Amino acid sequence: MARTYTTSEEYLPEDTDGEITLQVTDTESREIFRTRARVSRDPDDLSDAVPLTVVKGPHENTQEQWYIDFIETEIGEGHVDEELLRECLREARDGSDLMNARSEELRAMLQYLVRAGEYDSLSDAVRSLLSAQLSREYPELVEEYVDLRTALERESVAAAFRGEDR
Repeated sequence: MARTYTTSEEYLPEDTDGEITLQVTDTESREIFRTRARVSRDPDDLSDAVPLTVVKGPHENTQEQWYIDFIETEIGEGHVDEELLRECLREARDGSDLMNARSEELRAMLQYLVRAGEYDSLSDAVRSLLSAQLSREYPELVEEYVDLRTALERESVAAAFRGEDR
């Protein structure tokens, strides 16, 4: 049986002619990855067509059958610059943890979710939704952050036991 893949309509660019970069899920293994590929609704348009289910709609419960021709599956977009992440982590620790998006639209929708009982507070809603989105869209960044944060905590605790001021 041939492998099949799934993607969300939101990952497809408006113009799907030529090479595109998109996120897909291997339906069997559930592996999520980014790829350079060609996609089409007609398998005859592609040289090595593989089934691609495109889910769409507000609940992603509508499916369309497309096809994908993989060009490159390891495109290197997952690389995380550890030094830059370390710098950002230190700045976040030293600075304010207050974030401001200045968006009436987002505030209204988040407030609705709080009042509807989905979240306890605006802060809880923002943290939960952003965490989920970051985990989905940038899993390599989240993994590297957890590793780096753990290493920094370990360094801090070790320094405290050595009597060093950190």
